[in-house]
Amino acid sequence: MSYDDDPEGWSARLRAKLEPDAIRSTLAFAGLYQLVHEMIKSSVLDDLKGCYGQSSLEKGQWLWGDESYRAEVLALAPKNEFRASLLWLEEAGAMTSEQIERLDEIYGHRHELAHELVRFIIDADRDVDVLLLMDALAILRDIARFWTQMEIDMGSFDSHVAVTVDEVQPGRLLVLDTCLDAYLGQWPHS
Repeated sequence: MSYDDDPEGWSARLRAKLEPDAIRSTLAFAGLYQLVHEMIKSSVLDDLKGCYGQSSLEKGQWLWGDESYRAEVLALAPKNEFRASLLWLEEAGAMTSEQIERLDEIYGHRHELAHELVRFIIDADRDVDVLLLMDALAILRDIARFWTQMEIDMGSFDSHVAVTVDEVQPGRLLVLDTCLDAYLGQWPHS
């Protein structure tokens, strides 16, 4: 609804958006959204490269597998490494084509939040998209489950008891859950 449709309602929404708590909430949401986006990007690109043999200590240095990575991953979308990696993850069962499509919308909103943040603070008709954040979180968790299951299947968890994917919490998700708890006002983490 625009100013022309309801000047009083629009003015009230703007005043509410300019309250310090509302501004803090918008800024915190934007930071959290950026964090989730970067975690997805790392899970898609860095974890897949690591699976093929790229060193996690020396970014860009391959220990083995760089030719396989080019042939099996990059060949799926030669002009877009992120898209190629998503398609590989879809083929591997880590995510669905619908999730890949949704990531385009998630990225678009991240771009808006990063480059037009002031608009979300002062425009009474522009709000952050909580549903996109929820979907981003679900996608990130699905990808993390996939990588965790791969680690379990390879025997990476050196223990004498069987471990299931539900019993393992990757470090990046622990950090994210702590940030979510802080954002939602549920600190300290219980």
